[in-house]
Amino acid sequence: MKFNRDQAIRVLRRLLALFFCLWGLVWLSIRAVEKQPNDRNVLDKGLLAAASVPETVKLWFSVKSTGLEHQEFVMNTEPGLARLGELSDIQYLNNHLYLLYYRYEGTDKGSVYLQNIKTGEVAHTWHVPLRKIFEDIQGLKQDVKADFEAQEISVSLHKRLPNNLAAIRILSPIIGDDLSLIFHCGVLGYMYKLDKKSDLLWKSEELVHHSIELDDDGNIWTCSVDLRHSLAKDLRFREDAVLCLDAEGKRLHFYSLSDMFSNNGLLQTLLEATPATIMPDGPYRDPYHLNNVLPVKSDGKFWRKGDLFLSLRDKSAIVQFRPQDGSIVWYQQGPWLAQHDINIVNESTISVFNNNVSFTSWDWSDIQGGGSNIAFFNFSDKTTEYFGKGLFASKTEGRQTQTVDDWILVEETNKGRYLFIDSFGTVRCQFYIPYHNEPSNAMSPNWARLYLKSGSEFVLQE
Repeated sequence: MKFNRDQAIRVLRRLLALFFCLWGLVWLSIRAVEKQPNDRNVLDKGLLAAASVPETVKLWFSVKSTGLEHQEFVMNTEPGLARLGELSDIQYLNNHLYLLYYRYEGTDKGSVYLQNIKTGEVAHTWHVPLRKIFEDIQGLKQDVKADFEAQEISVSLHKRLPNNLAAIRILSPIIGDDLSLIFHCGVLGYMYKLDKKSDLLWKSEELVHHSIELDDDGNIWTCSVDLRHSLAKDLRFREDAVLCLDAEGKRLHFYSLSDMFSNNGLLQTLLEATPATIMPDGPYRDPYHLNNVLPVKSDGKFWRKGDLFLSLRDKSAIVQFRPQDGSIVWYQQGPWLAQHDINIVNESTISVFNNNVSFTSWDWSDIQGGGSNIAFFNFSDKTTEYFGKGLFASKTEGRQTQTVDDWILVEETNKGRYLFIDSFGTVRCQFYIPYHNEPSNAMSPNWARLYLKSGSEFVLQE
């Protein structure tokens, strides 16, 4: 083949032109990223939108593959996996255990059920005002988006809120007085309380997320955010906070985590010394990721009634906070990793849902040692024992509940499955909540609660 010098030169020129064009786009994109939102022109915004396309496509495939867009899991054909309420053949399963859980039911309908796990008998149903909640979420999304673009807040919270009714999570439901129901709507939103007839009693003024727990006085302890905290704005991260509401939804206490740690000389240890998680959807630093606030209901050897145990996922840390004097009594990072859901086992031991996930990448893809487990920490000798190794794995969520029979109910949230494990570490049974229009698939768990029916009362299992 004869070498054509002129043609080769033309190809080289085009390649060089393409190289400089691409280099110019990269340079302009970097400048656009470095600018503040209000200083970006149309070209800057267009370049940032184009740059986000690959990550958007990746996220879309991730959502589609997990079913979380509409909270549906495709279940495998594992032997012994049954639907909720179809476990009558499990001889040793307690006849009086009820699950309090949410299920989406199509269009704008969703309900919370208190249902017998073994027989399927429904003791009570609350119909959730999904349309009202969706309107609240859309209003919140517009507000936080406007605040972010105006640099009033430094994190892009609006990108993390659901876009349709099917995606709304009715999370961490718990029964209050007179069969009232308390819950919130997922990653960030308001708390709601319904009466036993499903009429709305109140909606909180504050934004909440993750766990809901009641103390002995009927007060509600939960996780919140302090969007305008000065340090969080300066360093561009999400500031989590502990919030306490009374039974009427009025704010009683509010503790910013950064203030709490600063007042106890721990800000460097629990904020500055370890990196914040940086999500791929823009400036979203989440250094604490508070996911559980557990009020202590009785004195123990190492805690007092009124203390709070806090779970900080992104620090792999458990903190014992004493609101009476504002002191941090104890804290420990690890050996649990990215943990959730603290329980008090006895007067000197706590248990933790140990997700056991490495933070080596933003998607926390590496579960250590083949699975998650329950970590039991003994304050007396500072030892940790592990329970349930190899039986379940949940990357970013999970719950564990002790029963009166010394079994543990595990919510494998990221897989749509529940397991009862006896004290010897044997899985006694496993089940799922059937999806409304495809019973062979599972409804995504939303931090369900376990209750024991005693006479006419339903007693929360913790």
